Parts: sequence; C-alpha cells; structure tokens
Amino acid sequence: MKKYAEKAIKAAKIAALSAAFLYFLTDVGAAAEAVEESIQRCIDIVIPSLFAMMIVSSLITRSGMLTCLPKRLGKLSRLVFGMEGSIFPIFTFGMIAGYPVGVKMLCEEVSAGRLTKKRAELLSGLCFGAGPAFIFGCISRQLYSSRNEGLVILVSTVSANIILALIMSVPLRRTAASGSSPRSVSISADMLTDCVLRSGRAMGDICIMIAAFAAANALLARTGATAAAGKLLGKLPCLDRISGEATVAALLDVTNISKFPCGDWLLLPYISALTAFGGVCVIFQIAVLTAGKLSLKPFIIMRSAAAVLSFFICRLIMPFFMESEITEVLSPRMSSTASPVPSVMLIIMTVMLMVEFGGKSSLQHIKTG
Repeated sequence: MKKYAEKAIKAAKIAALSAAFLYFLTDVGAAAEAVEESIQRCIDIVIPSLFAMMIVSSLITRSGMLTCLPKRLGKLSRLVFGMEGSIFPIFTFGMIAGYPVGVKMLCEEVSAGRLTKKRAELLSGLCFGAGPAFIFGCISRQLYSSRNEGLVILVSTVSANIILALIMSVPLRRTAASGSSPRSVSISADMLTDCVLRSGRAMGDICIMIAAFAAANALLARTGATAAAGKLLGKLPCLDRISGEATVAALLDVTNISKFPCGDWLLLPYISALTAFGGVCVIFQIAVLTAGKLSLKPFIIMRSAAAVLSFFICRLIMPFFMESEITEVLSPRMSSTASPVPSVMLIIMTVMLMVEFGGKSSLQHIKTG
C-alpha cells in the first residue's frame, strides 16, 4: 500500500509539473502579468519593510547584543516563557520585525553553536510575525480607511503568539540551557558589510519566491482551481465567492491580502488568521533561509494554531475598535503610486557591494595562496 501511495504522489507531481509547463508555454501573457505584479509588490512593500530589519537583526545577533539583557529580565523570561535571556529578544523582535527575521536570527544562533537544533525548531513557530510595516502598509492602508483595522490585526497576531508561547513554555523549560556565557559586544565595518550582503541575498531569495508563487497563483486562477476553492470557502460565515478566492490567493502568498474587498470589517478575523499563518510562500522562504538545517513540521503546526487563535482573538476585540467606524464595503481605491526608484537603487547598490566584496575576497585568496 505504501508503494502505491508513493507512486501516486510521484505521478501527481509529474502531472502538475507537466500542466504547469504547458500553461506557461501557451499562456505567456497571464504568467508575465502575474510575475510583473509580484515584482511591483516586492518593490513597493516587501523590500522597504524587510531589508533594513534583516540587516539590523543580523547585526544584533552577530555583535553579541543578545547577551546584554539584564539578568532579572532574563530570569523573568525563563520563568514565564521558558526562554533564556538571549532568546527572549529574538522572540519579541521576531514578532514585529517581519516574517523571516526571527527564524533567520535563530539559524544564526544555531550556526554559532549557541542554540541546539531541536530547541530552534520549537522556537521557530514563536519568533514569527508580520510586523507593523506590512500590517499597516499592505493591509490597513490599502483595504481600509483608518489605522484601527491594522491595530486590531497587530494586537490579534501578537496576542496569539504570546498565548502560544505560554503553552509551549513547558517543553521549552525542559530543553532550556543551564546558562549563557557572556560575550563582548563588537561592531565593525566588515561585520556591517557582511550583514548587508547576507541580507541582500536573503531578500533576493524572498522576492524570487514571491514571483514564483505569483505565477503559480495565475496558473490556478486560469485552470479554475481558485474559483472552485473560492466558491467552497464562500460558504463560510462572512465570506462570499470573491473573498473566498482572495483567501486562497493569500493562503499561498500572504502579500495577496491586498486583493480582499475593501472596507469590510467582517473579513478582519480571516485576514488576521492569514497574517498570523504567513502563507505557503513564507514557509518556502523560511525553508530557503534555513537551508534544511531545521525541520519545518513544528513551525507549520504552531503557525496553524496561531492562525486559529488570532481568528478568535480578532473576533473578540473587534467591537472595541468598531465603535466609531461604519461597516460598509467601499469601492476599491487606486493603488499607491509611490516611486519604485528608491527600492531599485537599493537593489543595485546591494549587487554592487556583493560584486566588490566577492572580488576582494578572491584577490585576498590568491595572495595568500
């Protein structure tokens, strides 16, 4: 039976790849349009909200600043969440810095030998969050007329993470290290350059993955799979066919949340759940960043639980933020016309730094050889 199941899965993969090949071969225009739209989202939203945070997080980890937490606060974090003093900043920073930042910091701790692989896998599902830049920039600004909606989503997702961390405190406390040795804090020009280069490469991986999932979304839409799934999800409370299709697109790539109908407060719990989960594309991004060092099963389980928690927390706190708001479906507003020049220049400068740094490394290697 197991052999037949493996053969069936293999055949399904081959069929899916063949269908994708034929689609991209025959319908080039739709795929190109989807990829172009995804690149625009990367330039307008993803790069501005993530790049600086990834550089700062890498500097914080490599410079030794994580060990500068006061001992009393470290004892409190161990008592409440079962986290060492050096991990608690990653937990708090990861919830507000952007999706892959917290996991990236954990991987750097594992590479440095200061964190075990098993413990990093448990923490990966907790040190995770969309961040205010994405919530207010991509969701609140584009879908609603005020910042209250973004505040509801932020409170819901952060609260879900805290509740999940309290639940996970028991296994975390069992695997906690006895103590962390103090490190001296040092920041140099070479360290800053290396952090910029590493963050630039990571941003490239993230943007490429978003473009790939945009093409996959276009394929599903053209084949009618998105419409069928949207019709099925439209039977859920407060959802219709259009919002159901938007849910499917956002489940694959969370940046597609901007495709939800504008101004509908009743959709906030679903949007909050999708924001807490992060989407399949983010899971693939994290798989690239971890380079197979961490198992993603605990991460997926915890993010699914966080999505459910965020959904019900959002429904619970929504009335407190809706007192001065009128619930009505607004007509879609024009998208932001912010110039992409700053982000493009940022990408160009990062590539130039990579080339220059790589050339210097090669020259140094030749001289020493």
